[in-house]
Amino acid sequence: SQKRGGRGVQGMHTNEDDFVEHLLITSTHDTVLFFTNKGKVYRAKGYEIPEFGRTAKGIPLINLLELDKDEWINTIIPIDNEFDDNLYLFFTTKQGIAKRSPLSSFAHIRNNGLIAIHLREGDELISAKLTDGSKHIIVGTKNGMLIRFPETDVRAMGRSATGVKAITLEDGDEVVG
Repeated sequence: SQKRGGRGVQGMHTNEDDFVEHLLITSTHDTVLFFTNKGKVYRAKGYEIPEFGRTAKGIPLINLLELDKDEWINTIIPIDNEFDDNLYLFFTTKQGIAKRSPLSSFAHIRNNGLIAIHLREGDELISAKLTDGSKHIIVGTKNGMLIRFPETDVRAMGRSATGVKAITLEDGDEVVG
């Protein structure tokens, strides 16, 4: 019954200081990987995540995953249950470290999580992306510096490796994405 210029339908209610950061489409049979700022990965099957109405507030993530104190989710990746050797996860950290790992090394994750990338003191995981091994990577910093390179420049590494330097940072600069 809305005419032109209608406002649409309210998707969900949020608190005043809250906002939607991740929106993804998945199946109940898919595996969802949750990557934290501390470099750990947690997993949940789609059917383990409770279903609510579109206006519900949802549940705190700590009730679904065994997160540590001062740990939060910064990347969510749905996997269609094929942990293929031809797919990779590409990680970047705040201190400019990059790492590429085969997706197959994340097929078996314990309930209390698994170390996805070994972080140096004071470092944090900024992002994790699913790639097919042939993409170009762009890393950006807080001070506006960018670098682009083929992801094959970063060799595939084991799950607990630290990674290699992706960008040289000046004092006070850090990777933002």
